Amino acid sequence: MYTFKNTEINNKKASDFETKSLLYLLSMKKHGNEIEYITVDCFNDVTASNEDFTKLWDVQSKNHKSLPPSKIGESLFTLYDNYISHIHFVEYILFIPKLERTYLIDDTLNIYKYNNINEKQKKGIEKKLKAEIVRVLKDNAETPLLFQDFLNNVIFVEDNQYISTYIKKVVQFKNKRIFSNKFYESIFEEIRNKQSVLKNSYIENKTITHPKDVLAFNRHITKKEINTFLINRFVGVDIFSNKGIPVEFLQLISHNDKETIKDLIQEYNENLSRAFFNKNDGGNFWKLSEFIILAIKKNPKNDMFMIYDIFLESSIKIKSTYLTKNTILYMIALVMEGLDNDN
Repeated sequence: MYTFKNTEINNKKASDFETKSLLYLLSMKKHGNEIEYITVDCFNDVTASNEDFTKLWDVQSKNHKSLPPSKIGESLFTLYDNYISHIHFVEYILFIPKLERTYLIDDTLNIYKYNNINEKQKKGIEKKLKAEIVRVLKDNAETPLLFQDFLNNVIFVEDNQYISTYIKKVVQFKNKRIFSNKFYESIFEEIRNKQSVLKNSYIENKTITHPKDVLAFNRHITKKEINTFLINRFVGVDIFSNKGIPVEFLQLISHNDKETIKDLIQEYNENLSRAFFNKNDGGNFWKLSEFIILAIKKNPKNDMFMIYDIFLESSIKIKSTYLTKNTILYMIALVMEGLDNDN
């Protein structure tokens, strides 16, 4: 059994820090590809999981102006509480502003374990964490359950990036300058607002028996939803549920009857969806999207056939059974229309 405690019950905007920690989880080199769900203010500020909830990554985010040892110890309590719960988390992460460099043994690191903190600061951290354990859990033991084991497993992640950088790390574009920092920041704000909406429900003292049961509270967002939102913002159109036919593309299919046109558009939409959401094809889709956006921006007067010819002449290699010639032409037309609408 797991009981949700100290959850936010108001409609306060999700903080930048919580959104940064969400994006940090998705961009993790070691585990990011495994993550499918992000829950908000349930197990902790942000918790990620794989598809069947057999792996969870737990994040407590604290955006304090200053973090003396006592405040660090207090901030660790929820992670500790989860550590001794019956639910196992792959990682326990404290996401924080940069600590005073004198606190650290190796002050060049911004991601480190507890053993990188100096002994003097450790004493203050442990004193306050033990006080919180006594206050909340009523555990008066001199050494609380799994206390040192927990500390040795905590990962400290310092926020040392611009807001725009967190988006850039998630987006699979090689050319990060394809859009302005202001554009990336606007996307960050939209994700933050989406995250905020998830806190509207009241789950305080609700109990679950399995981590996956948390989905019933609708306080989660999927990686699929985030990636769909991102790609739609970059191409300027809802690419997977577009109801209309791009004007540029009409010339290619207008000789067909109405039903055939409907079937063809459905086929191309399905091809794009399969390429994007198929884990083996997803990289190809991002690669193609980046190329099309750049090609259109550099050659705004070219039609879709000319953009396609530039693509054929490029060194970009797309290995996907779904991204057929006509599907790519359809996508080029969609992006042309989307970028035109944004101007």
